[in-house]
Amino acid sequence: MALTILYFILILVGIVMVHEFGHFIFAKMFGVYVTEFSIGFGPKLFSIKGKETEYCFKPILLGGYVKMAGDNPIEMENDSNLEEIPKDRLLYSKKAWKRFLIVFAGPLFSILAGYALMMVVSLIWGFPQVQIDWVVPNSPAAEAGLQSGDVLKSVNGHVILSPTEVSMFVKGQDNINVEYIRNGKVHRTSLVTREIGPQYFLVVSSSASVPKGGEFSLAKGNFENISNGSVLTFSNDSTGTVVAYQKIPRAKEMGIYMAMFSSKIASVDPTTKLRKGDVILSIDGIPCDTSFNFQNALFVASVASTNGVLLVTNQNKILTAQSFHSNGNVILKVKRGNEIKDITLDRNEFKAFLNSVATYPAYKNWYPGAWDAAVYGVIRTNRIFTKMLVFLAGIFKTKNALNQFVGPVGLVKMVGQASNEGMQMLLTLIAFITLNLGLVNLLPLPALDGGHLVFAVIEMVTGKRVNPEIEGYIHTVGFFLLMAFFVYITYLDIIRFGG
Repeated sequence: MALTILYFILILVGIVMVHEFGHFIFAKMFGVYVTEFSIGFGPKLFSIKGKETEYCFKPILLGGYVKMAGDNPIEMENDSNLEEIPKDRLLYSKKAWKRFLIVFAGPLFSILAGYALMMVVSLIWGFPQVQIDWVVPNSPAAEAGLQSGDVLKSVNGHVILSPTEVSMFVKGQDNINVEYIRNGKVHRTSLVTREIGPQYFLVVSSSASVPKGGEFSLAKGNFENISNGSVLTFSNDSTGTVVAYQKIPRAKEMGIYMAMFSSKIASVDPTTKLRKGDVILSIDGIPCDTSFNFQNALFVASVASTNGVLLVTNQNKILTAQSFHSNGNVILKVKRGNEIKDITLDRNEFKAFLNSVATYPAYKNWYPGAWDAAVYGVIRTNRIFTKMLVFLAGIFKTKNALNQFVGPVGLVKMVGQASNEGMQMLLTLIAFITLNLGLVNLLPLPALDGGHLVFAVIEMVTGKRVNPEIEGYIHTVGFFLLMAFFVYITYLDIIRFGG
């Protein structure tokens, strides 16, 4: 944990330095007198005095700032420290467009740093193979000949650079052209999407044999009325009771699931009896040989306490049926080195396992060559950045919107998991964080860079400066609201991640 916290501090310092350097370099470019460049808030731990600027390091690492002479118009007339500084070097003596660029440069440098890091990751490690893990029987993908293990290269002419991108280019499309690799050879196929589902993952308490490929019915209603406690009757007249379920709504799809993560442990709480490098072979009798099966096994073990069967269905048609055996505890069959052993976890231990485990990806990387890697790195970052924009645009339309944010406790956990998975994952996470920092700071909210930009834009459009006193009060209130938000998000982190 101590090493993880050190990593987090170093990452935070680096991210803040890049952001604040953007403000600093543009302020210098426009002749603004910079009195202080600070990493962190609070009392000075140490500082270095330059010709004009004092470079400080402070203990509260929630960000940083560049203090410019005349940046607070309310204090300009009463600040004796400004008497010796030429008025044309004060921030608020500068034209609005210059102040706009000084403020905008911080988020810009953060975003550019994110792009640069993603290009470095792409140049060194390439991109994850986008491999099909499971094909839904009788789906458009199955009818087009796609199989488990096929690696997707492109969808409708768009190169696929991560498993999560497939749905992005399929959603809303009827005709899909797919280029894929099988046994080292490139193949092409076409398909027409159609509505599939709703798909169910049903954990059913049943001692009877459930027929794969059969159907089920409910005593009351149809498959749309499934709930915990529903009694299902199968086509062989056996019955079972739904213990828990997950539902994927009806939608136009290809009918494929992508390989996401393996069952090889990258990091885990050692008190759970498992170790880094362990490969989970099965959980309560459910094989963990694919990403799809591993996710299903984790779901079953988290809700089942008796023997039963996991059903994957399309509407009321059973696609797969996998028996499991539970006596209240969770039994993991694990390969540790050359040894295969059973590890039994009680419910609390399994919960700790779920809350702490991170596994290695299920895919290998592919490398397209240096030039293409750089170009694809930019393309991939564009897609990530677009997703962030869409997320922020719709965040407050979702339920429990604040739960979508992560604070310092959550970031420490994420840094720890990423560092255990390797430098590629760690650098990718840093790129995500710095992209987020740049984008969030552009939000037009008081105390954020975006709030300052709004006032600069108003002045550029109207030719009149907003009353400095009003602007100062707005940013002060915004700062305290921002701090309250930070405290609340930290509180949520402690609840979610156990401190």
